[in-house]
Amino acid sequence: MSNLRITETLRIIILLMGLLGAGAYAIVLSWGLDTFVRKYPEFAYFYTPWMIFLLLTAIPLYAILVFGWRIAGEIGKDNSFSEKNAKNLKYCAFCLGGDAVFFLLGNVAFLFLNLNHPGVVCIACVFCSFVFMIACAVYLLAHLVQKASAIREENEAFI
Repeated sequence: MSNLRITETLRIIILLMGLLGAGAYAIVLSWGLDTFVRKYPEFAYFYTPWMIFLLLTAIPLYAILVFGWRIAGEIGKDNSFSEKNAKNLKYCAFCLGGDAVFFLLGNVAFLFLNLNHPGVVCIACVFCSFVFMIACAVYLLAHLVQKASAIREENEAFI
């Protein structure tokens, strides 16, 4: 498979992920919160803070899609193992880790504001630990790409 074909495929996947994410945040999130408020009208004051909070969690995820788009572009230029890709992967790792911390701290803050349930906070802890593990794996991948870039530059210097 050629690099341009890989780039096209990756960019299509990134666009689909962006559309699916927008659908999940716009349709599923608002539908789920609306259903919750209709079923339990005494918790109607939960709607606006939770909607704002959950929409804010989408910002780093879409930033990751932008970095992924850039990485796909570098792959298309036959520059897979480059400093640019290593930096973009590090940014992805920081976005993931930051989003996990933000999500966890937001859940804890909502618990103290009596806008959350302790069970939801426990589930958020488990979810955030998985996301943080993925962020660590992406950071390690960035380190490996950086090392491969250095090796490639050394080999090109001898040619």
